[in-house]
Amino acid sequence: RPSRWLAVLELATDGAALLAHELGFCLSFPGLFSRPKFTTGYWKVRGLAAPLRMMCSYSVVECEDIKYDLRLSEKGTWIAPEWEKGHKPDLRDRHPFVELPYVINHRTGEVVSLSNAVSLYLGGVLGLNGITWHMRLLNEQLLYYVHSVAMELGALVYPSKDNSGAIGELLQEHPFRERLDEYLENVVPPIYEKLEACLCRRGTGFLVGWLPCTADFHTWELLDQHEAMAKAHGNRSPLADFAVLQVYHARFRALPRLQRYFESDDARLPINNKTAFFK
Repeated sequence: RPSRWLAVLELATDGAALLAHELGFCLSFPGLFSRPKFTTGYWKVRGLAAPLRMMCSYSVVECEDIKYDLRLSEKGTWIAPEWEKGHKPDLRDRHPFVELPYVINHRTGEVVSLSNAVSLYLGGVLGLNGITWHMRLLNEQLLYYVHSVAMELGALVYPSKDNSGAIGELLQEHPFRERLDEYLENVVPPIYEKLEACLCRRGTGFLVGWLPCTADFHTWELLDQHEAMAKAHGNRSPLADFAVLQVYHARFRALPRLQRYFESDDARLPINNKTAFFK
């Protein structure tokens, strides 16, 4: 359990960062005396980008968020021309394996791609990865763990694809509901036990420190997606048996610096893309 003196340091660092943003510069090396400006890109859904949007809103930084739309072609395949034929070829010249999500730092010209890399990059620039070595280490482990759970959830809600890239034989709604019930009843509880144990062990109100770190934004989004999916299909709340996680979920949702995000259209986007069983 971290020393309470770290709470003082964390609050002081966060306050200094907010003041710096208001004055027009960033305290994170190498961005000293220069205000960060980002462009992020992802699908027109919450998905893996919701935590990134929340991080930027929480840190009060200027960010253009590009949302790519998926549509059905005349051949019956899903396409995204704005991304595939527009922005992606241009970004490939700067980043050979760029994919969604990505972030562009207009101050430095850096292009970063892939979910965890983007999250850690933004967290580093915005001061959300932790203020000590041990906090940063825990933040990174939690981030990768929660991402692996998100990938497992994606395998549940999205149909399989054939080798041509077109939508293959879709699972029917009844088998999906059976798999959903199994997932919520047997897969989710062990995950929540680990997250709740981490919260109890830290004793700081959040997973890493006394203020949200990068992993908290991803964890909250995962919990909230589970809640929405359970409610939409008449299942019991996955948080019902985890009192500490319930408080954590509510505390994060009530953070004053995130109310601008929660009141925006971004928070009301579909959770998953058009090809998913649960939108």
